[in-house]
Amino acid sequence: MAQKVHVGLVLDRSGSMEDCRTDAIGAVNSYLRQVKEDKDMEASISLITFDSQSIDVIRDKVPAVGCAELASSEYQPRASTPLLDAVGHSVALLDKHKQPGERCILAVMTDGLENASREYTKETIKTLLDRKQQEEGWLVLYLGANHDSWAQAHAIGLRAGNVAAFDKVAVGAGMAAIGARSKRYAMATDATGEAMSGGFTEAERAGMRRTRKR
Repeated sequence: MAQKVHVGLVLDRSGSMEDCRTDAIGAVNSYLRQVKEDKDMEASISLITFDSQSIDVIRDKVPAVGCAELASSEYQPRASTPLLDAVGHSVALLDKHKQPGERCILAVMTDGLENASREYTKETIKTLLDRKQQEEGWLVLYLGANHDSWAQAHAIGLRAGNVAAFDKVAVGAGMAAIGARSKRYAMATDATGEAMSGGFTEAERAGMRRTRKR
């Protein structure tokens, strides 16, 4: 029987993402195709984009088999980075839809530091994510570019193994790594143990660190 999984993709839409906009859209859509074809998982997708003008639920728990790809018109980088608010809103969305036997994955991709949240603090998000990971077995992933990803992720309670730095020219490799890490978690007998002690592989990390040749 396929494992039920709800994946929440939280994609930074702040202005600094403009230089990898096309690649980010392509990476998200490649991930959606990958999940759609995976017969081991019965996946549902929520896609949340965020900037300081709004936090938008682009897909609201749509079955992967019928999930429309991200359109160019749905991802227009602008404004600043309310990372904490985006994470808080996304956790609430996954909570609202939680079903018995379903595993939850929250995957965040951002290229900047928190600078615009109004509702949540690092302390409230850390408390929230600690509970989701330790008590409810959620997998929370964080991919960051152009900042100290581990420092920012650690401050909100993420495990180091589930945090990675990515080069913006390798955003596709980053999304592929999210897919591979999510699959290992979904297939694990002990979901909480895998969420807390597993992580990205060295090969996955190397792929995300690929830089543009000069």
